[in-house]
Parts: sequence; C-alpha cells; structure tokens
Amino acid sequence: MYEPFVYLSTYTVRDGHFDEALEACRGVARLVENRKPRMLVFQFFADEPGRQITCLQVHADAESMTNHMAVISEHLARSGSWLESFSNATVLGQPPAVLSQWYREAGEALDQFPRHVAGVLRVGSPVG
Repeated sequence: MYEPFVYLSTYTVRDGHFDEALEACRGVARLVENRKPRMLVFQFFADEPGRQITCLQVHADAESMTNHMAVISEHLARSGSWLESFSNATVLGQPPAVLSQWYREAGEALDQFPRHVAGVLRVGSPVG
C-alpha cells in the first residue's frame, strides 16, 4: 500500500532576520527542485508580521524524508542565524528515525500520526 509522508512545521524568525530567513527558504526550495524528484510538495508560507514561516512537505514515502534531511543538512546547520524556534511540528505517516532524533536532540515536540488510514492522492494541479 502506498503511504505518503507529510511534514508540517512553523519556524519563528529572529527579530531583524526575516529577509535572511526568506532567502534561506528560497535556497532550500531551489535545492529541492533540483535534487529531490520524489518530493511531491514543498512550500513555505510566511505570516504578515514577518515573524513566522510554515513549511509544508509531502513526500512519496518516509524514505524520501530521510533523503531530504541528508540533502539539506548544510542548510539546517546554517539556520541558527535566523531561526529562533520551531513549533507545531506534525508528521503524517511513520517518521523516519533521523527526523525523530533531530527533534529529540533539539528538545522539541513532534506530533505524530503514524497510521495512514485512507485517502486520495492526485499529483498535478487542476488549476491552469
């Protein structure tokens, strides 16, 4: 059975570092576009005050998330200059060990919904 893996998390940006955070997000998005063909959805959304950014990822499976963590490790290491904290981290699907470990080491919560029950997945946009 096909089991997609979904990751959603919100990042709080350090005061005065919002432009740096946006550029970092754009850089990761370019990396994903060029090196992550199994990533089905990868999007960042920012709030109006410029304090928070939410990341949405939909992977073909949890193994894709493991690969993603390895590919972006350098970006994660540099995020400390703009990243104040992360919150509301949620995974849909069985999280890979590397992701669970990353959150454990950071002392942050990771809400998990590991059992895929049912659903429909349509790849491609119906909008022009």
